Amino acid sequence: MNEKKVQKQTFLQGTAVLAMATILVKLMGFLFKTPLNNIIGSTGFGYFNTAYDVYNVLLMISTTGLPVAMSRMISEAQALGNEAQIKRIFKTAIYVFIALGIAGSLVMLVFCRQLSVMVTNSENSWAAIAALAPCVLLICLISAYRGFFQGQSNMTPTSVSQVYEAMIRVVFGLGGAYLMLKKTGSLIYAAAGGIFGVTAGCIVAVVYLRIQFGKSNQILRQGGGEAKSTRQTMKELLVIAIPI
Repeated sequence: MNEKKVQKQTFLQGTAVLAMATILVKLMGFLFKTPLNNIIGSTGFGYFNTAYDVYNVLLMISTTGLPVAMSRMISEAQALGNEAQIKRIFKTAIYVFIALGIAGSLVMLVFCRQLSVMVTNSENSWAAIAALAPCVLLICLISAYRGFFQGQSNMTPTSVSQVYEAMIRVVFGLGGAYLMLKKTGSLIYAAAGGIFGVTAGCIVAVVYLRIQFGKSNQILRQGGGEAKSTRQTMKELLVIAIPI
């Protein structure tokens, strides 16, 4: 009874932390987009949104399903007390994330002009698309780390990383847009400066999550269990992820 009560309290605490983080992120998102629109205007903001449209499609292809599959498998391994399998799941999943992330980032970076024309019939969004390109890889890494923690019902690293990411996005995004507009007088580069804040936020989130993962990984090394083969783990991961 006491064990169940502790688990319930832990779940409620995690949910509360995640909810508070979501509220803060939404608030900072408003504090970011409204001033950004005032700095670069509707035209520049259109370039900004075009980059986001391209990014969201590639991100959906890269990450949809994998974090859910990873969290589910880690949760099952943790319930069995199999720390060795938790490490194998993470190691296998992050290889997949990195491969997809690199591919997505290269597509955005190499074909930024073509993608801009494809979406808007204009090349004017190319700089914003290029500035956002690293985010596909960064978000893939973030998804891997968040899936690792969420599979262990630990929502704090996810929540804190979201807040850090949003804070950096506001500071670097607004600052970048203002400086690029002042220096170049071009809305094309101002939009790129604004969207670089998103990339900078992702970098900070990756660094924070990597530090937290290092601490958790030390704890996992003290545990036991027997890990499945990488091939079997990959198969189970894809069986869950692909339908999603």
